[in-house]
Amino acid sequence: MDSSKDNKLNTTLVVMLVIVGISLIPWALAAFTSLFAFDAPGSEKELSIWLMVVPIWIYPVIAVGCMAGSIILMRKTRLRPALIMIAIPLAAIVLWIICTGIYLGLQPR
Repeated sequence: MDSSKDNKLNTTLVVMLVIVGISLIPWALAAFTSLFAFDAPGSEKELSIWLMVVPIWIYPVIAVGCMAGSIILMRKTRLRPALIMIAIPLAAIVLWIICTGIYLGLQPR
């Protein structure tokens, strides 16, 4: 690879690291408000509620792990695997939004 491609990949990686890091700020609010999903009596027995709440709670583990892994790969100059690794938390957010939207769309009105 030439130097310009390495610089572009490096810049992209740093931008994605910042985005994932910033995504932990609204996560704190989402984690707090997700506790209210269990307010209704018997809601702790609903599988659908657990499937929406547990991914919120484990997101920082995934985000921090992928950030650390991508930084390690970046220092070893393995930029493409580092980009793939840091894209995992962003893909998880998009997947969660899609699945939640589908779930809410299936609810009776």
